[in-house]
Amino acid sequence: MAKKAGGPAWLMTFADLMSLLMAVFVLLYAMSSLEIPKYKAAVESLTDALGHGSVLSDEQAAYFHSLDVGKTKFPIDNKSIKNELYPLYHELIENFFGQRGRSSIRIDYINRSDEIRVTFPEQIAFDPGKAELKPQFIDMLSNFEGFYKEDVLVKVIGHTDMRPVVGGRFKSNWELSSARAASVIVELVKRGIIRASQAQAIGLADTAPLTTGTTEQELAKNRRVEVLIVPLDGGPNVKH
Repeated sequence: MAKKAGGPAWLMTFADLMSLLMAVFVLLYAMSSLEIPKYKAAVESLTDALGHGSVLSDEQAAYFHSLDVGKTKFPIDNKSIKNELYPLYHELIENFFGQRGRSSIRIDYINRSDEIRVTFPEQIAFDPGKAELKPQFIDMLSNFEGFYKEDVLVKVIGHTDMRPVVGGRFKSNWELSSARAASVIVELVKRGIIRASQAQAIGLADTAPLTTGTTEQELAKNRRVEVLIVPLDGGPNVKH
């Protein structure tokens, strides 16, 4: 008995097209629910396997930071947190990352305490072992314009790596980190960006490292200056 003929030829093409469309939608869904930590770990592993070390490049670090920024949501339902500085946080992101060469700067918003932390690596801000601001760093500080209008306290915190200071005017990492923090405060006050009454300079030397590694790349991560912006009620009482 002869077998019945199959369906029309176009039906197979149509079925292939539907399969491809389904694959596209599955891929789009997977991309929309990207787990950033796992993706970042995979990139670090691949970078290491290719012989470039496990430390992300400035461009890669900036990309993952942008993903973290995109995930941050304004908790309008949480009545216990004021979030007064959240708009300023986004303004700083636009000011800094809207310009080229800013990929190594990190800007974080600390939700639970309504604080902003801007981290500058040493290579942007200072020459090794010195506390004089680099010209490009002085230019970057102009992105903080408008703080004098904000009811905030600005803490500048200097950090070094664990290696002792050798030569120069500073005898210890405590002196170096404190001098660097003070240099930033002096510049901000001199430019009229903040008032002296709303400023603090703090040197922590090597007591708060980002990493405990000993490679040059890892040590460089610890040499940094942080500008911490907090509400006035989060610090000492400051008179206007």
